[in-house]
Amino acid sequence: MSKLSTALETNPTVFNKNVGVSDSASEIWRDTENIRDYFAGSVTFGERLAKVLEVLLKEKEEHSIDNWDGYGAKAINIDSYNYAWYFALSLPSLPSSIPMPEIYVNPDGYVTYEWYEGKRRVFSVIVGNRNELAYAGLYGASKTYGVEYMYEEIPENIIRNINGLYSE
Repeated sequence: MSKLSTALETNPTVFNKNVGVSDSASEIWRDTENIRDYFAGSVTFGERLAKVLEVLLKEKEEHSIDNWDGYGAKAINIDSYNYAWYFALSLPSLPSSIPMPEIYVNPDGYVTYEWYEGKRRVFSVIVGNRNELAYAGLYGASKTYGVEYMYEEIPENIIRNINGLYSE
């Protein structure tokens, strides 16, 4: 099992999505959000996560209007931003050997996470507006790409690709 996969299983900020409609279900969901906020705010767990969330917020502010690049780029897609936020909360406390990703808004208005590990070693995830995660990776002469859907956690295929980028 990969370091990243193991960390994901113990990530205290990942909870199953609430599908309940009763008052009790709403109260439980509020409690889980409070627990998530507690862990995300801790120094041990939350410092790296806080940096990612800070970058996401900055990207939203800087890319909130059309033509933000002077070449016709679309404003940040709010659904992509919301799913990117959930993606960030679902990232495990990454081992120190795996750096936090670069985060930016692409000209289509979607949030992109990108990990670099040298020449011809990169893995990108574009967060779509319907829970879709389009990914592409370059591992020397090998490449991979596809689309996964994120429901309650980051799909194992994406975790495997991030981990593979930093394996020997």
